[in-house]
Amino acid sequence: MSKKIKLKKFIRLFSLILIFALIIGAIVVSSLYTPTQVRVIHSVETINTVSNKSDKPEIHYSASQSAFTDKIAASGLVELYVDPSTVTFGVSETSNNKFWSVLPLLDSLADDENLTCDASMASLKILGGTDIYYLNTQDNSHLFNKASYKKTENGVEFTFDLFPDKQTADKTEYSKKDIGFRLIITVSLKDGSLYINCNHENLTKNPDAFIEDIDLLNCFGAYNESFEEDFILVPDGCGAIIKTSIYDESFESLSFSVYGNDPSSELETNGAAIIPAFGIKHGKTAFVSLIEKGDAVATINAEKATSLSDYNRVYPSFNITPVHYDGKSIYISENSYNSDISLCYRFLTGINATYSGLASACREQLIRNSVLSSKTVERSDYLPFYLTLGASASSDSIIDSIVPMTTFEQATDMLTHMKSKGINNISVRYTGVFNGGPDSSLSSRPHLNNESGGEKGLNELLEYTSKQKMNVYFDINLLSGNNVGSDESALNIFKSELSFVPDTFTSEYYDSKPESRLLKKADTIRDTVSALISSTKNLGFSGFCINDAASVLYSDFNKDGLNRQETASTISSHVAPLSTGRSTMAVKGNFYMLKTVDSIINMPLKISASESGAYVSIPFVPMILHGTVDYTGDPINTLINTKETMLKYVEYGACPHFAWTYTSVSDTPETDKYYYDTTINSAAEYYQKADSVLNDLRDARMTDHYAVADGIFCTEYDTGSLVYVNYTNTDFEILGVTVEARNFIRVN
Repeated sequence: MSKKIKLKKFIRLFSLILIFALIIGAIVVSSLYTPTQVRVIHSVETINTVSNKSDKPEIHYSASQSAFTDKIAASGLVELYVDPSTVTFGVSETSNNKFWSVLPLLDSLADDENLTCDASMASLKILGGTDIYYLNTQDNSHLFNKASYKKTENGVEFTFDLFPDKQTADKTEYSKKDIGFRLIITVSLKDGSLYINCNHENLTKNPDAFIEDIDLLNCFGAYNESFEEDFILVPDGCGAIIKTSIYDESFESLSFSVYGNDPSSELETNGAAIIPAFGIKHGKTAFVSLIEKGDAVATINAEKATSLSDYNRVYPSFNITPVHYDGKSIYISENSYNSDISLCYRFLTGINATYSGLASACREQLIRNSVLSSKTVERSDYLPFYLTLGASASSDSIIDSIVPMTTFEQATDMLTHMKSKGINNISVRYTGVFNGGPDSSLSSRPHLNNESGGEKGLNELLEYTSKQKMNVYFDINLLSGNNVGSDESALNIFKSELSFVPDTFTSEYYDSKPESRLLKKADTIRDTVSALISSTKNLGFSGFCINDAASVLYSDFNKDGLNRQETASTISSHVAPLSTGRSTMAVKGNFYMLKTVDSIINMPLKISASESGAYVSIPFVPMILHGTVDYTGDPINTLINTKETMLKYVEYGACPHFAWTYTSVSDTPETDKYYYDTTINSAAEYYQKADSVLNDLRDARMTDHYAVADGIFCTEYDTGSLVYVNYTNTDFEILGVTVEARNFIRVN
């Protein structure tokens, strides 16, 4: 780091200390007196846990397939049955004589002396005052004769009234201190698919009782004896499978928050899911489930059969009411998710019962639901090369808070140099273009900042990129900034201003950690979007890159705030006008944003959990998206193993992506990973080879993916093309061609 930068860091730190005392009081007072939708119970000495599980474990099992005596409906090759003795359902696939049941079948167990399964139609975690109740449909409804079902036009409607004890269940009138909730679960068949819908009601009207979480169908399709090719599909990164036939005693249960952890309530899971989907393969059959309603409050859980778990299973849970337990205080949201939960299960058999088959079924359902467009990527002469640039950066000096990084003039020079190296079809994601730079929120009057080079420099850049058939996207943070006013700030569950660390690389320009930014109330972005469209209507850029609005999702605990599901809906509708007449790029690619998106940048192409023989990364999301949108992962030059990353991007059909600066601030530019002159030659060499393999496949469907041998993978496309990738240090011979070590090749 240069002496000039060190001096700026010192000046900024000193300035911050001087003004800190003046602003901290105002911030604290504002937070204390902001109306919120959070109820706080203080001085809680103990939290009692109530789990009145019966001494009849057999009610968590169905006796056998023959117990499902009531045939309800049929659609295609799928039939729906009810087991009246347990008030649950099962699905029969007639083509392979496969039966999927909610509860495990007793006659399939080798030993039924130690029954420990907790299977149920649904289970609830309820907060009642300072007591936590764990109730399920089998122990706390069916056993009390409070479970029933009735046939509907295409299926069956189950009603479960759940109580902590029989005494309360037998009451004809409830007091407002009683605990009691009703679940109505509707199961139906349509077009060969199974649809589940669940809603809930507080039966006793107890104002101090809340459903915190609902687990739904926690053992549907669960099994404990595996065939060789069996797996559980989980949405880790862009997809992973748990190979259930490979015993792994060290395996621990996994959970993935759909669209990431909620920064407002600090609930942590193993990782983030950009798609609300999961699945199972068992024998010659498989299913994939897509969460259609309630996705933004969902977590997907997976367990592998070990000495600690009886079954291989995967299922969703839904955070109905955010609750945080903090020492002797309990923070409770008063804005619960009270809408329906809906899932769709698609069943596949034979050669289609693979993770590629599940991806294809999931894709069809997403298009049917208008989540994913049915359009096809437009062909071009060259493969897109994604380039992230920073027009300006936040300085470490308060006086000079925004400084140039890569100006419009410098960007033009860089693109000219790249073109001379054979890098074509460049799509520039330009950050820090608007007033305030990269770390400021866009105001209702956005304009280009002077540090970037002004309108003249921009027009020259846009003129050049237009002639060269390149694209320029202005990166925008609609939800966050470092100058968000207290009247527009979102609040976390602790009633303080909500913040998060954004996706940015400009902090490394000054060798510092990324700064957290304040988040806004989601419904405030409508005016910003309108102002952006108005202020940029005469500029000839390609479109906007939606940054935080596509990558972070949160609850807002202001009095008039939104829960996560409402936030997702609000963001999706408010940003849609940005796509009118322009292309749209999105960071990360949470699926609630995808309908109007043309390309995705920084999509997770690796898994968060440790890979092993029993846990393997797969291109599940790429199989869904390829041919509809272009996508790429994190900038290759920012990752540790660049060569392996290049191979992974080809294997997963992803475009190249680099993040560069025009000049280096390092005392040793040759080691500066962001300085474009350091890696432009290797990037150009990689791009030209990737272009020859992937470009004319951009509008093709990815139809299959598999391991040929250890470290050798094949990706198939509907054109008949095969792309082989070799991660090993030894050449590999296949189909009469050689896949060189640490390289890739295409076979048509």
